[in-house]
Amino acid sequence: MRARRLPVADRVDRDGESVVLVGREVVRLSALATTLLDACPDWTEEERLVALLVERFGTPPGGEDPAELVARALATLTEHRLVERG
Repeated sequence: MRARRLPVADRVDRDGESVVLVGREVVRLSALATTLLDACPDWTEEERLVALLVERFGTPPGGEDPAELVARALATLTEHRLVERG
């Protein structure tokens, strides 16, 4: 599967995190979510996103599957209309 970032009305970045305005909704993004959003300006394979996040943040604690965590994060970003998947 692949993902790409959707346009936002406004964005403010601070200390690696960001706050975005989508329509009338304000969404605060963690450093991980901000990195994920920035990593897919155009269609990007999820495997590439997983590799990038593991490289930047390390492997998830507790032995969780990084691909599953990225898929869940992308699902949340999709719910907020920040990315689309295809």
